[in-house]
Amino acid sequence: MEKKYIAAIVAVIIIAAGLTGLVYYQASEAAANDGHVAMKVADSPNLGVSGVFMTFSKVSLHSNVSGWTNYSVKSQTIDILGLTTTNASLLTNITLKAGTYTMIRLYITNVSVDILGLSVNFTLHAPFAFINHPFKVSAHGNMNVIIDFNLTQDLSLNAKVFTPNVGVVVN
Repeated sequence: MEKKYIAAIVAVIIIAAGLTGLVYYQASEAAANDGHVAMKVADSPNLGVSGVFMTFSKVSLHSNVSGWTNYSVKSQTIDILGLTTTNASLLTNITLKAGTYTMIRLYITNVSVDILGLSVNFTLHAPFAFINHPFKVSAHGNMNVIIDFNLTQDLSLNAKVFTPNVGVVVN
């Protein structure tokens, strides 16, 4: 009778070890796969200007595993005035390793504002918008990160200076 108990206990241990190994293997495989992130930009509307044209050059993402990594953006100028989280403009698609990303730098090379029919170049207070907002990329997953500028705070119309103050929406 005692041999049956020992055999049963050994069988349970072997099955538990096998299941643990399977779960570990599947988790390792999932972590090795990539997910996709669509970076988008938007604005919290209103100001009294007819256009805010921003030129972007690259995106840098930070993870605790790999530090900062730069991703090129096809240099493009986007009129973000009036773009919201429901109609945000696609800046770039990035393929990332699955994991948690903690910070974003969105590099801006130029800001031009249409005021009373004139295009006025603004001085950049910083070369990038800095966003401290963690998000998780799942293997084989797709997600949107919308960087929402608040132009009411960002633009100093009198000084003609752009200071990026942003919020983030991850979905």
